[in-house]
Amino acid sequence: MSQPHSSNDYPAVAGEDMQSSVVKPGLGKATTSGLPSRPAITTLLRKLAGVVGQQHVLTQRASREQYAKSTLPQGTTPLVILRPDSLLQVSRIMPLLSEAGLAWKAISRGKNWGYGDACASQDGAVILDLGRMNQIVEINEELGYAVIEAGVSQGQLYQELQRRKSALMMDVTGAGPDASIVGNVLQRGFGHTPYGDRSSKVSNYQYVTPDGKVLHTGFGKQFFEPDVAHVYPNGRGPNPQGMLQQSDLAVVTRMTVWLMPRPDEISGFAFRLQTPEQFQQAVNAVGQLRQRGTIDSVVHFANDLRTLSSRRELMAQFPGDEVLTASDRNSLRDQGKVAPWNALGGLYGTHQEVKAKRAAIRAAFRGISKPIFFSKRHLALTAWAVDHLPPINALKRLRHLQHTMTDVFDLLSGVPSKAHLEGAFFRHRPESGQVQDVGLVWFAPVVPMRGPDVSQLIEAIEPIANRYGFDLPVTVSPVVARAAVCVTNLSFDKNDDLKAKQAAACYREMKAVAESLGCPVYRSSSIEV
Repeated sequence: MSQPHSSNDYPAVAGEDMQSSVVKPGLGKATTSGLPSRPAITTLLRKLAGVVGQQHVLTQRASREQYAKSTLPQGTTPLVILRPDSLLQVSRIMPLLSEAGLAWKAISRGKNWGYGDACASQDGAVILDLGRMNQIVEINEELGYAVIEAGVSQGQLYQELQRRKSALMMDVTGAGPDASIVGNVLQRGFGHTPYGDRSSKVSNYQYVTPDGKVLHTGFGKQFFEPDVAHVYPNGRGPNPQGMLQQSDLAVVTRMTVWLMPRPDEISGFAFRLQTPEQFQQAVNAVGQLRQRGTIDSVVHFANDLRTLSSRRELMAQFPGDEVLTASDRNSLRDQGKVAPWNALGGLYGTHQEVKAKRAAIRAAFRGISKPIFFSKRHLALTAWAVDHLPPINALKRLRHLQHTMTDVFDLLSGVPSKAHLEGAFFRHRPESGQVQDVGLVWFAPVVPMRGPDVSQLIEAIEPIANRYGFDLPVTVSPVVARAAVCVTNLSFDKNDDLKAKQAAACYREMKAVAESLGCPVYRSSSIEV
């Protein structure tokens, strides 16, 4: 979250580690106009240290450069980083920043990879890192919710549910155990389960306005018995909850996240689509099944590049930046045993409910593709076979399939996993193996859940990516019944300045073309600033 400032030019802050106005190459530079005077900033830093403690006011060059790192072609360098640990501290910080006229950005855990990471939209902003505000305030088993602070990670909430032997499960994204829940919700991120449309499964935001007021969405603190605020999001009159998503209006410090009663049975399903006609028919079929409620989770259609993007041994066959040819992709499909399009989803309910849903899906896909259904038990049997039977070629291939399906089943079951982060690298895995060290730009337009519309969008943007020298892994995810988010990414060597510039230009051209087709991105990126 950042508050606009009248200028884009910022000086270095007073302090022995902040004397030079030039910052890390490729991260922008700070200049000597547009901010309060050096003495005024020094006074402000003393006041801020009085609120959060000197050790949590980070002004050193190394700290600023760490927060300036971005997977995007260019990041921004902050003026200072503040690390509050309480609502009271945030409420005291905000008036000080407003009085000084400083731009600010609040981050939960700073894992907004491919969209801006921990960077503000401009150099010289103040970063409020809420990672120390990581308390799980309450888990209510009866009403099915958790009250969490902004710094709580997916892994942290999952582990707490496990520790309690809870009958509830959470929705997770593929961003891994260390990623924030609140930050993702505020960006309208989505997962895999029936609660996959995450921003619609939350309530009772606690937030701090720029003048330091502490407010709540919905019924909030209006009643002595607060349960209704946790389970009914709207309150009376206008609801600011949506206004606080993807906005600069306030700092959200806490929210209530709804949890799903763990069903008697979870069944994964998958199908392969060999032709463009099958792909369009399958999109239509899933859209109708979603509208009827037969499928109530987020299905993910993945093209061949997305499906194989985490298969490091296959990607290693094609080093370099050349776009994969049709022959290359055919070879990868043969080796990986995947189709041009592959889909995965989940079914939830009692045994009889899941059985009925399977029958409905089989009927809907008759003549399109034969769905494969799998459960935790099936995966366990496959794992046993892989481990105990002789290592013939068929079992070697089965090992890869078993690992992939297990990773997917974890997500369907609300288990955060690091496995899917590998796909962000595609063919450009950094030596560190860390996401923040790869060049990564996510591009995610929204499209009606109609086969021809989805095909038209992909056929329009993929040639643009190829022309700029990028392959285009694609996932089509119907987050709601009537529309899908078409998630694509550009991966590149972050140390290649030319490739970084090409990625930025490619993003802008794809965005313009997608918008001309009526398909705006669902989530903004700092690359647009």
